[in-house]
Amino acid sequence: MTIPAVHARPASGRRLRIFALLSNVRLLETTRGDMIGEARFLSSLSRFADVYYNGILFQPDRPGYGLYEQDIQVPQGGYDLYYVRNNHQVFLALPHPKITMAYPYDEAVYRAADAVVVTTEAWKRGLTPYAATNMFSDCMRHWYGAQIVQPRKVINIRQTLNEDFLPEPSPRKVMEAHIRMGMRKTLSFLGRIDSNTFPVIALGSYLRLFKSDPDIRLAIGGTVRIRLNPNVVQLPRLPHDDMPAFLQACRVTLTDEGADARFLGSGKVLDSMARGVPVLAYRTDTRLEQLGEYYPLYYDDAESCHAAMRMALYDDDVWQEARRQLLARQHFFLPATRAAELELELSQMIALCRPPETTTALPEARG
Repeated sequence: MTIPAVHARPASGRRLRIFALLSNVRLLETTRGDMIGEARFLSSLSRFADVYYNGILFQPDRPGYGLYEQDIQVPQGGYDLYYVRNNHQVFLALPHPKITMAYPYDEAVYRAADAVVVTTEAWKRGLTPYAATNMFSDCMRHWYGAQIVQPRKVINIRQTLNEDFLPEPSPRKVMEAHIRMGMRKTLSFLGRIDSNTFPVIALGSYLRLFKSDPDIRLAIGGTVRIRLNPNVVQLPRLPHDDMPAFLQACRVTLTDEGADARFLGSGKVLDSMARGVPVLAYRTDTRLEQLGEYYPLYYDDAESCHAAMRMALYDDDVWQEARRQLLARQHFFLPATRAAELELELSQMIALCRPPETTTALPEARG
């Protein structure tokens, strides 16, 4: 690890300077779910702050975000805030104020953090406080165990949608996606696939409907570690730039199920929202946050999933209403909308924390 020269904070009134790092990752790829989510968060921060990922200026509009390979940095000053996720050694070596993602849990990191960040209100409620008497903590036991160090502050950074998904994809790309998914009325589950959140209930409903309508198709894109029915179209991991066209080619998309879906957000939901493609949603507090209480395509079990899937596939009025509600909620999840809230919350936290060490010059701008 390289320790760069010690530098000074910017003068009062200038944009915040934020150091960021994910684990030991030097470049943020656009094909991995955790890195995609991280890049969206940093893009929101970039609306009001100069974000330096591993010491390099993060530029959302540049290929690869303007990043390049270099040794992991451990700055000892020069920034207003330090955000490091899943790197115990670097995080503990940094000055204050510093924040980290609330998972994975690390006792020393929690004791050192000025705040931990989460992506949903349900997750925040589960940590404030994390206790046997808090009903929102129940679904997190397999992550956190019986007890944790109570964080000083929990900040809900909320997920944001990818604005690159908002423009209409080219008809040629959409047709290519249709062809790859079988040229049928298609349901899809695209993006990061985890065995803990795989939509098992929805898969069962699809296979049940397929018996009476063999013209429908379910397409699953990504690495799947379970044996799939031959009537499911399995796609390789898709380039992120191809996702808007594949979503546009679908009638409806599926979302995560399982315990983790009760408190984690879902980039899949926001990707579909950006394209206005209805989502068949397993009902959890987090889906209610994203889709609203009156969204028409929720399900709770096998029977309600079967009914919702039939409506999504065959009832154009319900499909249009679901699409209308998704489009109406887009503005809640735009990076600019979240940036205004984040700037206020982070600025208040920074003001309450002890300032970084007195230093003499700014870090050299890179990128």
